[in-house]
Amino acid sequence: MFKSSCPLTVFQGISLPSLKRLRPAAKYMLVLLLAPGLVAGALGQSAVAGSTQDKGTAGNSSVTPQDGLNATTPSQPRGSIHIVPMGRGIGSLKTGSAPANAHLTYFGGPVAASLHAVAVFWGPNVNPAITGANGIDQFFTDITSSRYYDLLTEYSTLGAPSPSNTSSNQLINHGVFDGKFTITPSVCSGNPACTITDAEIQAELTAQINASHLPAPVNDGVIETFYMIYFPPGVTISLSVADRSCVTFCAYHSSTPALIPYGVLPDFAPPSGCSVGCGRGSLFQNVTAVTSHEMSETITDLQVGSAIANAPPLAWYDPSPPPTPDLGEIGDICNGQDATVTAGNNSYSVQAEFSNLQNDCVINPPVMNLTNPTGGVGPNLPFNLKLTIQSSVNASTLSSYTGTVHFSSPDATAVLPADYTFVSADAGSHVFSVTLKNPGSQTINVVDTHSSGFNGSVSVVVNTTPDLVVSKTHSGNFLVGQTGATYTITASNIGGASTVGTVTVVDTLPPGLTATAISGTGWTCTLATLTCTRADGLAGGSSYPAITLTVNVDPNASQGQVTNTVNIAGGGETNLGNDAANDLTSIVAPITDLQAAISGNASAFQGDTGLTLTEQVSNIGTIPSTGVVTATTTLGTGLSATAISGTGWGCTLATLTCTRSDALAAGAIYPVITVTFSISSTAPASAVASFAVSGGGDANAGNNTANFGLSISQVVTITTTTPNAAVLAGQPATFAFHVGAGAAAGTVSFSCTGLPAAATCSFSPTSVTGSSATVTMTVSTTAHAATIGAYHGPSGKNPLIIPGLLFLAGLAALTLGVRAPRRRQLVPALGMAGVLIVGILAGCGGGGSSTAANLLNTGTPAGAYVITFTASGPGGTASKTVNLTVQ
Repeated sequence: MFKSSCPLTVFQGISLPSLKRLRPAAKYMLVLLLAPGLVAGALGQSAVAGSTQDKGTAGNSSVTPQDGLNATTPSQPRGSIHIVPMGRGIGSLKTGSAPANAHLTYFGGPVAASLHAVAVFWGPNVNPAITGANGIDQFFTDITSSRYYDLLTEYSTLGAPSPSNTSSNQLINHGVFDGKFTITPSVCSGNPACTITDAEIQAELTAQINASHLPAPVNDGVIETFYMIYFPPGVTISLSVADRSCVTFCAYHSSTPALIPYGVLPDFAPPSGCSVGCGRGSLFQNVTAVTSHEMSETITDLQVGSAIANAPPLAWYDPSPPPTPDLGEIGDICNGQDATVTAGNNSYSVQAEFSNLQNDCVINPPVMNLTNPTGGVGPNLPFNLKLTIQSSVNASTLSSYTGTVHFSSPDATAVLPADYTFVSADAGSHVFSVTLKNPGSQTINVVDTHSSGFNGSVSVVVNTTPDLVVSKTHSGNFLVGQTGATYTITASNIGGASTVGTVTVVDTLPPGLTATAISGTGWTCTLATLTCTRADGLAGGSSYPAITLTVNVDPNASQGQVTNTVNIAGGGETNLGNDAANDLTSIVAPITDLQAAISGNASAFQGDTGLTLTEQVSNIGTIPSTGVVTATTTLGTGLSATAISGTGWGCTLATLTCTRSDALAAGAIYPVITVTFSISSTAPASAVASFAVSGGGDANAGNNTANFGLSISQVVTITTTTPNAAVLAGQPATFAFHVGAGAAAGTVSFSCTGLPAAATCSFSPTSVTGSSATVTMTVSTTAHAATIGAYHGPSGKNPLIIPGLLFLAGLAALTLGVRAPRRRQLVPALGMAGVLIVGILAGCGGGGSSTAANLLNTGTPAGAYVITFTASGPGGTASKTVNLTVQ
């Protein structure tokens, strides 16, 4: 609060002894004189304080139909209450996948690295289905080390980026159950029926912990203990007049001012509204499903009860900017989507939780699928092992996976891959080389180094006997009537020992193919039976020289696909399950098939010149082209050609047509045609260029035309990857923009508008010329500071002048009205009053504008601001807005 400086200025030179020396009348007049000054000072103080007072209500919590953040002033944070809304048992509730565009963002707050769950029973009358044997205690014991719990490890925060550039750097591991406890509450035990507030629940929880009736919180830098409180019949939990248990919510979780996480679950038994509104299963199934919702949200958003903005201590949350509804925490996105899981030796009803990676509501982590080599492998022989990351819902490959994996094996001598980080080109699948050395069944394990619950394994048989396999390949399609088509047959030993005895390979041709030759180095082959044999030993991990089978295609062979089969046997092998191979072959009619293709830079700017298209004609048929081949280009609106040419082509710019008559062999490509073009300054946002080929005896018109889509940007464009930032006053906020600038833009410079008071912006780089660049805008804010100066009333007028003059006039009248002897006694008081009035006038100012008014928090004000970033050049201008929150 501010105080008026006037009383201090007027009386700072008057000491207590000097006041004692005043005669009674003088003292009386001094008190009268002081009164208006003190009153005016108080009024001035109230006026200033009233203009800056906090409008927040400390200790009050607000709720929404589902979890949400409560806005409040930073100086008086209040806990957020995150509810499970009623309606989980209503048929209209969503039961499918997650809402569109759902995604949890990490805002920098802590998670529970190893949750310590405590079941708290509010008195002895909690439903026995919860408190009894194999009740909620067994649920927590089993579920905290289950595959369901493993899915939450996706939200470990080690190295996780956040808008605030802060991270708790934690790895989520399995939790533990620290026991169940029945307390004797000091308020609202349910008998008789009663209503209790969240503030009373927090106070009782704190008191029970302090009295050692409940385990003390486990603290490893953050409090990891989660107290899940179950209530008996007769207790109504009231969060507000409108928000009551089993009326608007089934449960909720939050954290106390001391950052202790807790959950609240009312009685679910009939006739409670929760018995029909909180799930579709039995009472215990509904309780475990809602408990799993609250447990999962606590693990991934540990201190949400203290969060007042999209910033720490908030952890994983989906604020879903308008107009999309606030989707909330990991459980809110999937509210009501219950399923059954196996944990320990029991089955439980749980709620599905949202997975960013799987982009769905799930009850299991992704599948780390390792392929098992068919027939096993030999010792000390490298083999390929394919790892595919799959959805736990439908086994589809998670192509966006970019985690780091680590391999291990009980075979201490195994040669395993080094840790590998998936890249986008892997598309969720990668092949690794592995060598196992000890015979028998060996296990290979894989785990994500960030999300320990993402893991998998495979058992591979390492054998010490030969194991023969055979493969067959061919090139291209076979033509009706073709002669001299070939197959290649390869025999290999993938076992752990050399072959012994004769190895036999037999091929079986389909109808329409006739063998004309079969041979291979070291092989003895018989054309009549398409059989080849040899008896020399083949070491494990090796292959014999290939066998070549030559065939003719019958002139009357049917077009379509046929299968050629080959088998291998002998050599002392014992595994006969991998001794056959098939080769699917397409038989087609001989045709000329001209195909058109067009390519270029897919994006450009209005006004660009000298751009090119590359056009190509190929023959994917089986016989050469004959006669004239014509290639035609068509440009879309806003595009104009300036040149067209190609080696061996005769081209006309006016019609964008090129021709040639030389034959194009099967499988060959003509030299490319290059079209040079410009884009008008008024071209639309997109245009299509078409390239078509005709003639040459082409027999398939379905691939004669190719289109090329061109995205055309304005001369200047702006995108951003940092649309929001939140900082404390005095800290800088950084926004990154990608500024696209075409050649016609010229030199583009930058500016900003919409800044809060006492803030500035700067740019790096300061400008770009005819090119695109990433531009960083730094908004520098000013820290809050308190300044106390002289207070002046409205319009700079001193509020003490009028009261002072009135009392001076009154004192003068009093003096004149008494008799002369008494009048002389009042002269000193009158003189002192005059001195005081002069002091007031001098000390408090006498008018004019108020240039030294009281100020508080004179830095950048807290609030939300929309800042406009503008890029402007001679050729065009563009703007982009971002959001800045100053706390």
